[in-house]
Amino acid sequence: MKSIIFSGAYIENYDYLSEINFDEYLIICADSGYKHAENLKIVPDVILGDNDSYLKKYPDNIKNLVFPPEKDFTDTHAAIDYAINNNAEEILIIGGLGGRIDHEFSHFCLMNYALDKGVKLKLINDTNEIWMENKPFKLKKSKRKYVSFFPYAGAVLNFSIKGLKYETTNMRLVPNRVQASSNEFCDSDTAIVTFDSGLVIVMLCDDRY
Repeated sequence: MKSIIFSGAYIENYDYLSEINFDEYLIICADSGYKHAENLKIVPDVILGDNDSYLKKYPDNIKNLVFPPEKDFTDTHAAIDYAINNNAEEILIIGGLGGRIDHEFSHFCLMNYALDKGVKLKLINDTNEIWMENKPFKLKKSKRKYVSFFPYAGAVLNFSIKGLKYETTNMRLVPNRVQASSNEFCDSDTAIVTFDSGLVIVMLCDDRY
């Protein structure tokens, strides 16, 4: 099962979501993330959070789970737990990039949290797709111009890339250096990324202008 979580960061234009069939997803709104569902005319399955950032009353016909504002987890974290508890294997977060930087960074931490539970969590906006990997993977050619890789929470050992413009073999990626950013797709339809241990953040990116 797949889930979409709407978080509260500002979205200027929703055109990049036009290819998503929302009927295929469990739709969860993290508090003010409901404004995005509202703008898209989507009725979510549940709205949850501390109800401190949406200025209007939530509709009575939508399930609403309320948490106290003083808590040691974010509304998006609660939404991820709800998705996982409802058997989500993939989670897409919309409205998780471009807002408060502390919220944005917390979503990177939550990618690790979800992955530890066997769930792939991806952040998207109009110019970026970001997720985390903990084992070798294949990367399909993307419409995005750039692909970058960063280690998370420690070194990544024997990191190798085949099928991108810049290939590498058995590199040691470390958190205090930028070693594998701004790569590009080439003629190959699929790139292969391998490593022996560690966590890799994958970013597919475009320039905004």
